[in-house]
Amino acid sequence: MAPVTGRTREIAMLVDITENVLVDAPPATVWALVTDIRRHPEFAGPKSITKAVEFDGPVAPGRSFVAHERFGPQRFDAPSDILAVDPERELRWVSFPPMKERNRGEGGRVFWRYGLIPEGGGTRLEHQMQVIEPRKGAGSLRLFYKVCRLPKKQRRGILTSLCSIKAEAERNKSGHHLAWHPPPEKALQREQHT
Repeated sequence: MAPVTGRTREIAMLVDITENVLVDAPPATVWALVTDIRRHPEFAGPKSITKAVEFDGPVAPGRSFVAHERFGPQRFDAPSDILAVDPERELRWVSFPPMKERNRGEGGRVFWRYGLIPEGGGTRLEHQMQVIEPRKGAGSLRLFYKVCRLPKKQRRGILTSLCSIKAEAERNKSGHHLAWHPPPEKALQREQHT
């Protein structure tokens, strides 16, 4: 066996956010929403930078999708690759900043995860985001994150997604199929403290 050679690089985490919510619906109902990738911008709400997602299923490891995003006046496309699918348990994917394909990953990466755990008659839904610093320009990116208060906005987006999925799953469980409405802030705050 030939020796493995290469460089080792310590990976620096810029952001690591994990939030969860208890959903009064079975894992199958929650899973159907979490894996409807084209609806992710809808669940994240109107303040999300992701405005639309191009994806033709099925949801499977190795499949890719593209998020059409807008941050202020800037528009860009962020490609993503699905990393793991464990039905009704876990969905993981990685997103890349818009770069040329040969430089993919050098601009940092964002790892995303939805975890589903049966709890009582419902589902504990966990949403995680980890931002890995780029190989070049990490200092500028850290400053950008701080000045724009991105971790706070990202946490708010994750909480909005969780509450939106919870609301939709609980409506679907009872047979109602209503249009999505953003969760009221008070409900979001109550859920955080329970």
